Amino acid sequence: MEPHSRAFHIVDDLLDEDAWTEVWSMFQFADLSPVTRTGGAWKLDDGTPFGGDEIVTPARDAELTEPGATPGTYPSGTALDLVLESVLAAAEEAEDLVGNQWAHVTARAYAYPRGTALSWHGDDTHAYDGAFIYYAHPYWNAHWGGELLLADPAPEGAEDMPIMAHRFDDEEYSRALLESGTGRFVMPKPNRLVLLGHAPHMVAPVRDAAGSNVRASVSGFFLSKGQDD
Repeated sequence: MEPHSRAFHIVDDLLDEDAWTEVWSMFQFADLSPVTRTGGAWKLDDGTPFGGDEIVTPARDAELTEPGATPGTYPSGTALDLVLESVLAAAEEAEDLVGNQWAHVTARAYAYPRGTALSWHGDDTHAYDGAFIYYAHPYWNAHWGGELLLADPAPEGAEDMPIMAHRFDDEEYSRALLESGTGRFVMPKPNRLVLLGHAPHMVAPVRDAAGSNVRASVSGFFLSKGQDD
């Protein structure tokens, strides 16, 4: 386990071999739809990543139902449960990053083929207490791109920035990022979990060298209290 930082916390070798294989197998058969937002963090030149159905944990003090009993709710009876179970455990070890006041956690599978990315943005500090990314692909080459980039300052300075740039006019957001012009990066190492605070971040483009390989991740948010809708 890596030590805490101001912007993120890493847990390598998150799942055992069987659980990891089950999650990767899910990507082979799950329904994944194109993420074609022209609003939100994805910009028009980010390509077309693919996303699956989202699940969310019940309230922290609620009794869990049988797996799959309530659609869209953990436990879902899918391999997403394996990731969420480990994320919840990891969050207890990183309370200084995501806190302990969140109400729910979401999870969704994403596949980034070559030529796709996610533009610079910050997560809504009123809606989210933190976020996570789990890398499910079985192999990754450092030359394939897809790194998670995190800007300085973090997390204090992030509150002073807009959540994301406008759809077409991003000059103001660019100036805010260039104010420090520094940051850190995390490679999408297989079977790695990254817990995020509120630093502005982006997903670097997956390069053509990746070929038919995809950056396969399960990601989600720690929802703040009052965000049940």
